[in-house]
Amino acid sequence: MKALFAIAMLALPGIPASTGAEAARSGSSVRFVFAWRGVPVGTVGLSLDAGRFTYTSRHLHVRDGHAGERVREVTLPVDATGRVTAGDAVPQALWLWRGPPPEGCVKGREELSGQEGPHCVTARGPTSAEGTMLGARFRARYDDRGQLQALEVGDSRFTRAAPGERLRAPPELFADGVPVEGGTGGALALAPRGDGPSFTVPPRLPEMTEWTPAAARALSAKVHAAFPDKGPTAADWRPGGEGEAGGCLAHALRYASLARARGQRVGLVHGLLVVDGGPARPHAWVRVALKGGGTLELDPTSLDPVRPDTHLALALAPPEGPALEAGERWLALLRGDYRVVRATRTE
Repeated sequence: MKALFAIAMLALPGIPASTGAEAARSGSSVRFVFAWRGVPVGTVGLSLDAGRFTYTSRHLHVRDGHAGERVREVTLPVDATGRVTAGDAVPQALWLWRGPPPEGCVKGREELSGQEGPHCVTARGPTSAEGTMLGARFRARYDDRGQLQALEVGDSRFTRAAPGERLRAPPELFADGVPVEGGTGGALALAPRGDGPSFTVPPRLPEMTEWTPAAARALSAKVHAAFPDKGPTAADWRPGGEGEAGGCLAHALRYASLARARGQRVGLVHGLLVVDGGPARPHAWVRVALKGGGTLELDPTSLDPVRPDTHLALALAPPEGPALEAGERWLALLRGDYRVVRATRTE
């Protein structure tokens, strides 16, 4: 999993590896969905076969405003202890894959960059581990069999997909969207397939502060004008949406950042947008708490009204938070657990 910070190489004591290779038997494989601040951006596949560990990353790649997929794969020869052959480093993902590593440090290797350095567990339980990888803090959660289920590193989260589970690639979700059933009119809604649970989005977050509609709309217009070029760029992945070109996430993050500088706290809405009768595609906008009660939803990307027949909220999250609930709902959508329907359709 990609390290977030680079630090100098340290000489580490000889601590038994217990790298996870013991439980990651030859011929085994697993897949994770990678999300950044709740937004699914790719998948990571791990496999171990005949002394060869393979790390495959398939993630959203944006070029000239168009979303596509970039695939990167690294195969490393490993010995019986899980260390890279002819070296003393443990592949980072293999170290975490099966079973919480013991407390202490090993030399780990980030698969894609090849960077090596200390990987340390500072707290360990039967189904959890916490520590640092190359200076970045992580939290890992395991099931009762010791299989890694979820990993959080900074704003990134990796969630395990069940074996054999059909899962759309996140880049496909951005490029093709989700079909909308039930015609072209009426409010949008998510309908669970089978007996799946429904979910609700709260109207407010506790930390949201009350504002006036005029001030909130004025800021939306300012953010809209600050991005001459509308389209996905690296600005969508910067905490404050910095840049002169950006997509919906950059607009929403810039709005939240400027509002925070004025002493106001808003909510970031993760959702779907339908334009001109097309499919529902991932979108982000903001929700503002109003003085005297109620809320106001604003789409600084287009300045179009946020309406039930065009915008469908999936989750409401703090702009600076990991948005774990949003990540779970995006994952359910990728699995096909829900359909997007119009209220005019009889369910």
